[in-house]
Amino acid sequence: LSRAEQVTIFRQRTGHNRLKHHLFSRFKIGDGPNCPCGENRQDAQHVLQDCPLLDDARLKYWPEPTEMNQKLYGSALQLGITAEFIYASDLTI
Repeated sequence: LSRAEQVTIFRQRTGHNRLKHHLFSRFKIGDGPNCPCGENRQDAQHVLQDCPLLDDARLKYWPEPTEMNQKLYGSALQLGITAEFIYASDLTI
């Protein structure tokens, strides 16, 4: 993995990222912790597993159901796929 990919994965693992939930909960930045989809707070779990706005991208990168643990702690190949998904989704991590 490149350094940038490693940082992206680490930020998702720890929750210290630039997603709305962390920015609002920790620093009171933004209008709230919720995802633009309106269904839940925007955190790693929601983005990688549940957000309906990212369903198409999620299916492109993970055609089969994939556990969160694999996405954040799997092989180097799996971590690379996770990083690519995040970049393709235009998420700022």
